Amino acid sequence: MEYFILLVIILSVLSFSFLSTAHSLTELSTESNGFTTDLIHRDSIISPFYNSTSSHQDRIIKALQRSKFRADYFSLSSSASGNIPSAEMKAARGVYLMKLNVGTPPIEIHLYFDTGSILTWTQCAPCYNCFRQNLPLFNPKASSTYKTVSSNSKTCKFVDGSYSRARDNTCSYALTYMDNSYSRGIVSSDTLRLNSTLLRDFIFGCGYENAGTYGGNVCGIIGLGKGQGSLITQMGPTIGGKFSYCLRYHDPFSNSSKSSKIHFGNKAVVSGSGSVSTRLYFFRNVYAVGLKGISVGKKKLVLTNSLSNSSKILGLFNEKIIVDSGATLTYLPKKMYSALEAAMRKEIKLQHANPVDEMLRMCYKTPPDGKMKGIPVVTVHFVGADVKLSALNTFLKASESVYCLGFVPSNGVAVFGNLAQLNFLVGYDIKKMTISFKPTDCSKQ
Repeated sequence: MEYFILLVIILSVLSFSFLSTAHSLTELSTESNGFTTDLIHRDSIISPFYNSTSSHQDRIIKALQRSKFRADYFSLSSSASGNIPSAEMKAARGVYLMKLNVGTPPIEIHLYFDTGSILTWTQCAPCYNCFRQNLPLFNPKASSTYKTVSSNSKTCKFVDGSYSRARDNTCSYALTYMDNSYSRGIVSSDTLRLNSTLLRDFIFGCGYENAGTYGGNVCGIIGLGKGQGSLITQMGPTIGGKFSYCLRYHDPFSNSSKSSKIHFGNKAVVSGSGSVSTRLYFFRNVYAVGLKGISVGKKKLVLTNSLSNSSKILGLFNEKIIVDSGATLTYLPKKMYSALEAAMRKEIKLQHANPVDEMLRMCYKTPPDGKMKGIPVVTVHFVGADVKLSALNTFLKASESVYCLGFVPSNGVAVFGNLAQLNFLVGYDIKKMTISFKPTDCSKQ
């Protein structure tokens, strides 16, 4: 765990001018060069979700289901016609958790880390209709620094999912997710602590009506999208719109207690040998980059500009790929996926195996020595940036004896999942709107 020098800095709670006077200032205490905290894989031994009786195959199947939820959501929300569900559905829950504290005195909460969400929310007491939570509920009345956001404030107008409720002068919010889970409550502010980092008057949702299969170990969601009210935006000029994460390989058959890392501010800068950058897009609450094509070894496959531009379902995401931390798999347009699979089959000489799930198309038996040999490098060609993926990024350990290709065909948008991002330092700069990738041994972060 890193040690931090405390430094108090006064800054705007958001870099936008929509906040009311009551919520105009945030006090952030951290190192001047940024800070780092843990990202915990939900299946790791240090995760509150960890269940020693669950088989690896069970965990993989659930990961595939989560990937499908997110891909389905992205396809719905990106339709060219603009027709999306009337409830404004959001992406499904993610894979990585963050531990933080809220209130004074502080109470620990566990939240899903999600770059596809904006508003952070947690369950609050008294909870009228909530999912089971093992940790104590956050009780606003027990916090001396808790405040509600006024219904006539600019904050209420612009925060994601919020709406005015003039009856009691409070600002309410309602968020619905693709898997039909939801959170409804009051837009609030309180002190947030991330390790030694202190963020005062942090805007979040205090949820009094929440539903979903959260397993009792998660209290809500932390949003890292670019929208007004997200964690990144509220930290403002102190972190300069920069954050990065390094997702370490999670070996399902080891008992490692190490976590992945997320960096903010100057510590989040991705530079040096091997780093590449491309333009970052943000619409419909998700980050995306331009996708030119893909290569297997030295063979360049179908490019996106050779695909039909008339596909209505691609809509705003035509020739783009969403960069997502919550989906395990990478989804490619059907034509591109078919070319990838055909090229991989020609190159790989391992013994074929039956898929452990119908979503997986291409599987091989693990060699006796446990090493996947002869797997070609797959290069994803973003606009102005080529990212080379090793077997670690392209093949999923589906069981102790089977590896499967972690790419699948998509009927909708393309998604660059977290398997493909393992052992890369992935840096977001929402001020310059760029994203960078650098091959990194994330176990040493």
